[in-house]
Amino acid sequence: MFSILYFIVGLTGIAIRPLIPIVSEDLKIGLDMIGFVLSAMSFGFFISVILGGYLSDRYGTKLIILIGLVISTMSSLSLGSSYIYFILLLSGLLIGIGRGMLFAGMNTHIINTYPERRGAMLLKLNQFFCLGMAVGPVIISINLFLKLDWRVPFIIFFFIYLIITPIFLRNKVIEDRTNFKKKSIKNFYKKNTKKASSLSEKIYLKEYFHLFKNPVIVLSGLLLIFFGGSVVPFSTWFTTYFSSLGVEVKVSSLGLSLYWLSVTAGVKIKQIVLNFLKEHKIVLLGCLLNTIFMIIITFSANVIVKITASVIMGLSLGGFTAIMTSLATSQKPKLSGFISGYILGMLSLGNMIFQPFIGYISERFGRGSEIYIELMGSLLLLITAFILANFYKNRKSNVETV
Repeated sequence: MFSILYFIVGLTGIAIRPLIPIVSEDLKIGLDMIGFVLSAMSFGFFISVILGGYLSDRYGTKLIILIGLVISTMSSLSLGSSYIYFILLLSGLLIGIGRGMLFAGMNTHIINTYPERRGAMLLKLNQFFCLGMAVGPVIISINLFLKLDWRVPFIIFFFIYLIITPIFLRNKVIEDRTNFKKKSIKNFYKKNTKKASSLSEKIYLKEYFHLFKNPVIVLSGLLLIFFGGSVVPFSTWFTTYFSSLGVEVKVSSLGLSLYWLSVTAGVKIKQIVLNFLKEHKIVLLGCLLNTIFMIIITFSANVIVKITASVIMGLSLGGFTAIMTSLATSQKPKLSGFISGYILGMLSLGNMIFQPFIGYISERFGRGSEIYIELMGSLLLLITAFILANFYKNRKSNVETV
């Protein structure tokens, strides 16, 4: 069931990205305004994934996932009805909130269920997410080849969520392994005084603040900011960039699909490499290869070379977020929900910072100019990965056993 959910989140989450040039023309808005929509998506994701992670630790994951499904259903319908900019902006916010809740709940559930194999399991499920990201642009290309309205796929996604939500509710396999926390809290309030309860809560919250004294967690968050500011925008503005080189959206969208198929293959490679290399070394190697290919894409004059380099680059990026989530949660498994939410939140924060800036640069200096911002983000990503790898190898990780 989780494999299906990961696939659907990937499938529905990417669909708006290749449509950026078309949405811009249809609604008669500039790319800078599209940048604000993307920032709204990131803001919604940032708030909900951190809040959802915290609530998953406290009250269990099943309710959080259900909330994510309901909001994602609403966002798909809203996006399929976007004829004015305000609705588009609101839809972007709802998309972010829905995806944030889904990821917070699903990641926490997996980490709590498989504490000893969290990295491998997150990578395994990440394959289905990436596969969904690969299928999404194909659907968009088919829709454009058939000359249908760009909103049609989102109406289809609305019905997909409408069907999957009751199936999720009835699935007995997905039992919330953290429900005992909710029961424990209820029993605690029954058996203890209000004063004792308040003291316990303060101690509990104090543990969260102590996380930010851990350099591995702080550096991991910084790494995700630059990942969200370089790699994610590259996928988001992929068709916009290649449209500046004369490639039609219905064609470049297929190129984006190949890119995500490569990312999917990269996840599988990471699962194998994880048996031989430490997580921080895999991260450093992936960031190095990403930077090399970004340089080729930026400065090559040949469109075929650019697309080929983009597809190959995906191999180095597959499973990046899953590995970073595993690495960070290993520092304090008991607070896995909040930490995984924090990691994904920092990814979203990078989007919030970079997306409006990229939209402004694209509108001010023309489509294609955003590639230089993404290259800068890749360089910062590599530098941060180098610092984390050097720190990590000179330090014994304080890993808690569950």
